[in-house]
Amino acid sequence: MADPFDILIEASNGASDYGNKFGEPIIQGYTRSFGLRLPDGERREWIKPIMFTGGIGQMDHRHINKGDAEKDMKIVKIGGPAYRIGMGGGAASSMVAGDNQADLDFNAVQRGDAEMENRANRVIRACVELGEANPVVSIHDQGAGGSGNVLKEITEPGGGFIDIRKMLCGDKTMSLLELWGAEYQENYALLIRPESVELFDTLCKREKAPYSVVGHITGDGIVRVWDAEDGTTPVDLPLEKVLGKMPQKVFKSDRKQSISRPLQFPADVTVMSALDRVLRLSSVGSKRFLTNKVDRSVTGL
Repeated sequence: MADPFDILIEASNGASDYGNKFGEPIIQGYTRSFGLRLPDGERREWIKPIMFTGGIGQMDHRHINKGDAEKDMKIVKIGGPAYRIGMGGGAASSMVAGDNQADLDFNAVQRGDAEMENRANRVIRACVELGEANPVVSIHDQGAGGSGNVLKEITEPGGGFIDIRKMLCGDKTMSLLELWGAEYQENYALLIRPESVELFDTLCKREKAPYSVVGHITGDGIVRVWDAEDGTTPVDLPLEKVLGKMPQKVFKSDRKQSISRPLQFPADVTVMSALDRVLRLSSVGSKRFLTNKVDRSVTGL
């Protein structure tokens, strides 16, 4: 657990550090920290630190909608190579810290690489600036589930053939499962038409952004992963069964009438002491120092 003081300092330090390395000022964000013990003993509190940052982006109106996955389109991954990073990170973030073994908790932690993010971003930006000649038909950011999720979703509904050993790998000791599931950051999956691969290659070489063509769209609605090392097909999955018409999950909610009591102030509470306590909440008190820290005062915001 981190107190509001540590969150405001350390979280903003980390955000500014990444933003500087990437080359973009951080001009938006918020944090929350709160804990309350009710008279009946009920505890209401955020246990994990909550911090969000953002910047300002832009999009060409011609690129608002992703294109459909068509047969023979190339499946491309751009960004840093695979490492044993973020294994089960999406699931681990929802678990209580310490429930896993220490090595599993460590491997689940994602690690940012702002310099690689900058390279990939420059390629994507160059593609966008080509307008109608944009070689990218569809793009998907790699997140929870790693390649096993991003490649599955970007091939839907067409299905695809993926040669997993074509993926760039920075650790040759990684198992096939780790290659498929690691959530290493700064990586994207794209669909590109065959005739546009040469143009995309030129842009990647110019920005020194690593990429690999890992497969193609098959059109049969099945995602297949082939392992060239032993000739096996460890994944052979009909996309309709996992991404098709999934049944909606039903949540049952029981309404509980809360019992409220008349508001009573303790006899020793003054207006100034109450105000002092309220302003100590990070979501209420002044955070003006953030506009003067590092580069957040850029453009006067």
